[in-house]
Amino acid sequence: MKKFIKSIALCTLTLSSFLSTAQTEKSLLWEISGKGLKKPSYVFGTIHMICQEDYIMTETIQNTLKNVDAYYAEINFGDPESTALLQQSMISETPLSSRLDTDKYTLLKQLLKEQVDLDIAQFENLSYAAIVSMITFKSFPCTDFKMYEIEFLQAAMMQQKKLGGLETIEEQMEILSKSLGSNAAIEMLNDLKKDGFKSTKEMITLYKAQDIQGLYNYMKKSSYMTDDVYNVMLTKRNHNWVKNMPQLMNKQSIFFAVGAAHLSGNDGVLKLLKEAGYSIKPINIQ
Repeated sequence: MKKFIKSIALCTLTLSSFLSTAQTEKSLLWEISGKGLKKPSYVFGTIHMICQEDYIMTETIQNTLKNVDAYYAEINFGDPESTALLQQSMISETPLSSRLDTDKYTLLKQLLKEQVDLDIAQFENLSYAAIVSMITFKSFPCTDFKMYEIEFLQAAMMQQKKLGGLETIEEQMEILSKSLGSNAAIEMLNDLKKDGFKSTKEMITLYKAQDIQGLYNYMKKSSYMTDDVYNVMLTKRNHNWVKNMPQLMNKQSIFFAVGAAHLSGNDGVLKLLKEAGYSIKPINIQ
């Protein structure tokens, strides 16, 4: 059970990944310079979970991480206390059967079995974020995964770099609890019922093409992506991150890894950094 909780805790990050908008250049890696920075920093747009055969890790990406002083993800996975809290947040004190009315419980039970071959009993004491994470996990047409944040973390630890996070685990879990409920789980399962793995494959194709605009369009049509969810999961977080990034970059060069959708749009990290006076340049990772 502990291993199961750890797995869904890690893939919970996927929930906040692809929800933003357009950049004309297609790139996952961007250089941040100017405004008095002694050394450039970089931001890389991740997909938090991806099939191994689709995983992109070029020499350019590896060297960029190697040449900075610190590695920052959305949260600090190098902090044992944070990862423990992440796992704890997957547990709900109130049983699922008590959180849902009879009709919704029956519908969720049916969809879980039909679409991802899971027994609802597995989720009785899990949070809604954990349930949605597991559905996301099962929506991929593979069982062998890579997680960019963890791959970067392992490399950074081997290189003895400073580690950090742009937000605390408590902040991220509060965001997810506000944004994801039983309706999100049901909508995701209904989407799977309509087109199977087609949507996930479309997302992976866009990611491998580094097509941030396309990823934005893809996520905007997601049935659970309401304006409120978009604002909580993306807009507010992007503004908070960019508010904190300058003081971090002034001290050291940093490789930031965040969900790719956070990079783009009117409230995206790249535009906000430009508005703050930094120069932003796409890096060819081929």
